[in-house]
Amino acid sequence: MSGARALVLESPKNLQLRAFPIPEIGDDDAVLRVEACGLCGTDYEQWLGHLGDWGGGMPIVPGHEIMGFIERIGPTAAKRWRVREGDRVAVEPIIPCGHCADCIAGEYTRCQSDLGYGLYQNIHSAPSLWGGYASHVYLHPKTMVHKLPTNVATDLMTLVNPLSNAIRWVYEVGGAALGKTVVIAGPGQRGLLAAVAARRAGASQIIVTGTSSDRGRLDLALQLGATAVIDVDKEDPVDRVVEITGGRLADVVLDVSAGSMAPIIQGVDMVKRGGRIVLAGLKANKPLDGFPIDKAVLREIQLVGVLSAGWESTELAIDIVTHAGEALRPLCTHSFGMDKGTEAVRTLGREVTDGRDAIHITLTPE
Repeated sequence: MSGARALVLESPKNLQLRAFPIPEIGDDDAVLRVEACGLCGTDYEQWLGHLGDWGGGMPIVPGHEIMGFIERIGPTAAKRWRVREGDRVAVEPIIPCGHCADCIAGEYTRCQSDLGYGLYQNIHSAPSLWGGYASHVYLHPKTMVHKLPTNVATDLMTLVNPLSNAIRWVYEVGGAALGKTVVIAGPGQRGLLAAVAARRAGASQIIVTGTSSDRGRLDLALQLGATAVIDVDKEDPVDRVVEITGGRLADVVLDVSAGSMAPIIQGVDMVKRGGRIVLAGLKANKPLDGFPIDKAVLREIQLVGVLSAGWESTELAIDIVTHAGEALRPLCTHSFGMDKGTEAVRTLGREVTDGRDAIHITLTPE
């Protein structure tokens, strides 16, 4: 069997294609042949070096939105995951240990072992292939594996991870439900998919905010289920939320914006007493100054950080993509081969453009 290839982030902004041996497996693990790996904003932050030594540090194989085909699998792993060689699967980014206090409490997105894909183990952690920017990925015995249908196109199927995040953040954590009002700050792929999730949950008002450069994305948000959009370069977002809601304000504000602190501070004035602000956008390690703490305390506003999805949100995302995926196709804007990895990440970060607004980007081994 020939070896594996992977893009290694050797240092900030320095992706290099390297060869690795395909891992040997035992009774309880597997090797995945990668079909595609989606990119998200965290990939760009990682490429810039803003994550520092969080997780595995560098050199590392990035990529945590992984899907592919089981190439080799041990009998115990096959029985536990209920898959066999050749099956198409999605892989959750976090590998829960199952034994720490958070795993025992059922909150494995907070697992204290810090095991996972794309962000957690660098190439010095055997067998090196811990990220989706590769032809093959090693599947640890505790990996969370989801079987996928075979009749859904690759680009649509790579939406499972970002959609599962959106479901957990806006619905499971945020509490979006029948009759609720949701504000989503940031119309990237997860913000747009959060609008989809909020609509599926029955939210009556879904407001998406963005900048003038996001005009096309804001229009797409309306197409995907948002009831209103706000261009924050042209309108005061707090005043508009007050106006749209008739002064009732939002039940939940989800911040998925990259780098900007304003949506968090503004969220305090957008959300109801006792409402929830869900923080999902990375801010390049910048601290938040000017946050109105007294106002948050006196109005009993909740701030909750979120990182990833879980089992149920991933299964629901698979079902949505399987049965209603064509409605999400406008999100799938770009696909690159592994030899164009740097171009893919720079396109994600809007450093380069081919004239199309890059929303959801996939990287394939070919």
